[in-house]
Amino acid sequence: VIRRELYTRPGDFFSRANIVRSIRQLSVLNYFNPEKIKPDYNILQDGKSVDLTYEVEEKSSDNINASVGYSGVFGVTGAVGFTLNNFSISQPLSGGAGQILNFEWQFGGSANYRTFTIGFTEPWLFDTPTTLGVSVFDTRYSLSQSYTSARTGGTMRVGRRLKWPDDYFRADWILNGQRVEEQYDAFGVGLSKFSQVSLTQVFSRNSIDNPIFPTYGSNFSLSIQMSGGPLLPGSVNYHKWNLQSEWYVPLFNSNRVALYLSSESGYIGELGSGGGIPFNDRFYMGGVLLGGYLPTTALRGYEDQSIGPRNATNSVAGGRAMTKHTAELRIALAINPIPIYILGFVEGGNVWESWSKADFTGLKRSAGFGARLQVQ
Repeated sequence: VIRRELYTRPGDFFSRANIVRSIRQLSVLNYFNPEKIKPDYNILQDGKSVDLTYEVEEKSSDNINASVGYSGVFGVTGAVGFTLNNFSISQPLSGGAGQILNFEWQFGGSANYRTFTIGFTEPWLFDTPTTLGVSVFDTRYSLSQSYTSARTGGTMRVGRRLKWPDDYFRADWILNGQRVEEQYDAFGVGLSKFSQVSLTQVFSRNSIDNPIFPTYGSNFSLSIQMSGGPLLPGSVNYHKWNLQSEWYVPLFNSNRVALYLSSESGYIGELGSGGGIPFNDRFYMGGVLLGGYLPTTALRGYEDQSIGPRNATNSVAGGRAMTKHTAELRIALAINPIPIYILGFVEGGNVWESWSKADFTGLKRSAGFGARLQVQ
């Protein structure tokens, strides 16, 4: 698992650039303390060969999570789960194959909301940099008898590290299928049952130096999703685009102070006369993602899912276009064993019914400060 990530191999010519890249790859694995990864080399007696050594300090990469929050929709919410980042399906008790096994249970409001998810990922299929992942989920929630929903389905993901334009790029394809049953009593729609099959293609480039506290590099992704349409089965037809970018800039020549900049934009439109875009597939914004049932873009300082177009009952109905921009100054107090950092932020964003109605001078804005820690 470790050697396949190294860019220095026996018999290659000595390259400082390859050593730096190998250190980055070891850090991204998240198996080692990034502050203790140190390369060393000795020139052998023949004067033509170099003995290269990487000194590392192992740390736990698995985690068990438990969170409690408050949602304006469901009241007290919570989640429990685990992620085994160095799992081995052939030797489950010892691990060490670099596979990922994860489980999560989220709940809220005395069973008004709950979701189960379990998944498995093989990041190095057939001894190549090819990713294969599968997951299944079951989600159920209700809003005071006005809206209930039950969704059951599964996802398969295939990805590949690319060599062009450079080897920081990768491409992923995600096939998702689900069966949905919804009840809109308050809106007069009645019972609705439908199936949905979607295919998403993601192009991304990730060159950050550390997954826990990045200080330099960038992370870009372009996601293009098609649901139904002329090629896929199901009764939901739309196309959805999402563009995300993140930049990390070190400050004061330190690996503990960084400026974080991010930008995200999205759009969703119908394919033909497909009968509209489902409630759950639109864009929502607001809150800090501590609970809720909708795929929401966080915007600190606002109520959960409170930003966006509203329907006749003055409830947020979700939009077809969104954008959000963030700037954070991050200062790490500790990296190991528990990452802790403080931050100050400014951000702004909004959701509209369409890009033609977008007003970029009217973004919802917020500013503040906080602290984050990750216990593994």
